[in-house]
Amino acid sequence: MVLAAQKQFNFSHLVAAASAFSRGVIPRVAAKLDCSPVSEVLDIHSEDTFSRPTYAGNAIAKVKSKAPIKLLTVRSTSFEPAAASGGGAQVEKAPQTEISTEQSEFVSQELSKSERPELASAKIVVSGGRGLKSGENFKILYELADKIGAGVGASRAAVDAGFVPNGEFSPFLP
Repeated sequence: MVLAAQKQFNFSHLVAAASAFSRGVIPRVAAKLDCSPVSEVLDIHSEDTFSRPTYAGNAIAKVKSKAPIKLLTVRSTSFEPAAASGGGAQVEKAPQTEISTEQSEFVSQELSKSERPELASAKIVVSGGRGLKSGENFKILYELADKIGAGVGASRAAVDAGFVPNGEFSPFLP
């Protein structure tokens, strides 16, 4: 669908919020368009220059993209909300495309519900790592997070070690 829209409208920039979904889609679209994506944009300096985190978020790099089509994921919390009114953009219909489903089959869909905020929008994040030594000790983090209204995260090492059961947290990726 994104490629069909790009072919029809010839966009100069394709922008998506930095979410798990778009982090999966944007690189694939970039590969099809033979362009390099710029991920986790924190600031836009010009039509081809952006700031993004590097070194696990410990430094901010100012990058200039020479790609003919700029494919970006942006951290929505780094930008002011748009005005609720105004603007003059036109609404256009998306191109109709045929999607082949012969090689895949929808099995099921499950939504996990949590009282805790999503990490992308959480004002407070409690995160644990391998230092907690076991999955049992992560219950301490959950209790703390519930008391202070925080999101719960975990390091990649804790997830890979199996300390955190799948579906019970959102991974904390700096």
